Amino acid sequence: MPAMPSFFHYLLRYCLACCLVLPGFAGAMDRLPLDAGWRACGTTSAAPAATLHQLLRPGQLLCVEREVTLAATPSSTQLLVLSALAASELWLDGVLVGSNGQPAGQANGERAGDIDFAIHLRPQQLAKGKHHLRLLLSTQQAPAHLASPFYALYLVDRQDYRAALAWYRLPPLLLAGALGAVALLFLALTVLYQRQRHWAMFAALCLVAALLLVVELWRSVTGYAYPLHLPRLYAVSVLTWLFSALLPLYFYTAYRLPRWPLAAAVLLACIALAGALPTHFDARCWLMFLTGLAASLALNLVAQWRRLPGSRSGTMIALASCALFLLTGSQFAEGGFALVVCFLLLPLCAQLLAQLLHERSKAARAQQLENQLLRKSMQPHFLMNSLSLISELNAQSPQAAETFIEALGAELRMLNEFAQQPSIALTQELALCENYLSIMGTRLQQPCRLQLDGEAAGITVPPALLLTALENAFSHNRYRHGAAFILRIVKHAQTQVLTLIVPEGETRPHAGSGVGEQYIRASLQAVFGDHARYVSDYASEQLPAGWRLTFTMPAAP
Repeated sequence: MPAMPSFFHYLLRYCLACCLVLPGFAGAMDRLPLDAGWRACGTTSAAPAATLHQLLRPGQLLCVEREVTLAATPSSTQLLVLSALAASELWLDGVLVGSNGQPAGQANGERAGDIDFAIHLRPQQLAKGKHHLRLLLSTQQAPAHLASPFYALYLVDRQDYRAALAWYRLPPLLLAGALGAVALLFLALTVLYQRQRHWAMFAALCLVAALLLVVELWRSVTGYAYPLHLPRLYAVSVLTWLFSALLPLYFYTAYRLPRWPLAAAVLLACIALAGALPTHFDARCWLMFLTGLAASLALNLVAQWRRLPGSRSGTMIALASCALFLLTGSQFAEGGFALVVCFLLLPLCAQLLAQLLHERSKAARAQQLENQLLRKSMQPHFLMNSLSLISELNAQSPQAAETFIEALGAELRMLNEFAQQPSIALTQELALCENYLSIMGTRLQQPCRLQLDGEAAGITVPPALLLTALENAFSHNRYRHGAAFILRIVKHAQTQVLTLIVPEGETRPHAGSGVGEQYIRASLQAVFGDHARYVSDYASEQLPAGWRLTFTMPAAP
């Protein structure tokens, strides 16, 4: 696996610290639990006491009471927090202090209350000593198959509660936002660069993880009436199943293991079986998530046994995630899921981004090598044409042959110097072209010239760009009366356009392989990327008629 970028290394450490420290801070608030010691209203103190978890059932109207002894009068406002799938009314020392919905003995008479309800109690109401607490609860709209609609009842300082709640929400919300951004990033990368199945699955993994964190926090962030609690639990179960299924499938496709349809069916069946066990929602989600982690670990072990790239680091990530999840338990938003996501998805994200950068670097090196090979193939092409001309001139005029050899030497020296550079000034390119036209004029015994229309200063081009176009012109055309080429330069705010007008001559047989055209396009791509464009078309409206070669390049910054 490529080395993890330092940014993701520090991001991982920060997220892990948040998930470990902040939920622990939230759970450390000092609160007085009040879920035990309850008796039915009107019974004597000799009646056995029970917990609200034992007493409260779906479809009932329950009145319970108990004594509360305070060792000291609190110095600030306290909150009496009740979490239950019930409408409720609370009395303190015979005074109604709060109501949540409307309790009733029938479903049509009950107005559902919020699942989490807090009552503000002033220090005067909680003086030192004994207090009588009465609670009326109705659960007419609670699902009948729940073991108990009661979750928690406790007394806590208001400031401590608010601070703890804020710290409890912060890490999962930050993580959910980061995962959503990563999902969009990898979706875009999948469409633009990496059309591979495991990249799309990783984007889906991040999106599902973000949604699961948001749904888990929906209760504490927005609150809702208790009949909506069951749909939220189903949403958590579905998202947990999706994440647990996508995680091993991601590893399966990333390693390109064989028998893809059969393996996918087995994995999905195992996770579905874990989700269908007759247990409560938290236990089912815990089993599904653990099954997905175990399957991912098994796939990484198979990949390591096959010595596949990245399998060693993948095995370590999966093994650490399994151990961490078993240690943290089933509290998804508080620790388990959020913490495992940090250990699991962030290293995988860094791994895929490093892989992308590595592949892009390989592609750039391949393009550079291709460009260098094209440059090397052009010099022998030009040299062979020139050597044949020297032979002809030597037989006709030794003095002309000597002049031609000097010009050819200068041309080859410039070519050798410029070929080592990714780009050169346009003025240098024009010097190369003028020397070449001088050579061709000597060969044809006719004038060959390049007319410049525009300002060449401040423009850079790939080496031998225009020279290649001129050589192609002489390779495809026979100019019996010389040739006049025109280079027009137009500068815009964002682009610079070079237009080379190539006059039309007598068509000559040409058996070339298109190396010149390949070099022009490859060199523009190597220097300017997708911001440059090359177009060749026939323009009969110009005088004289001929070809128009247009090079559009970005303006220099």
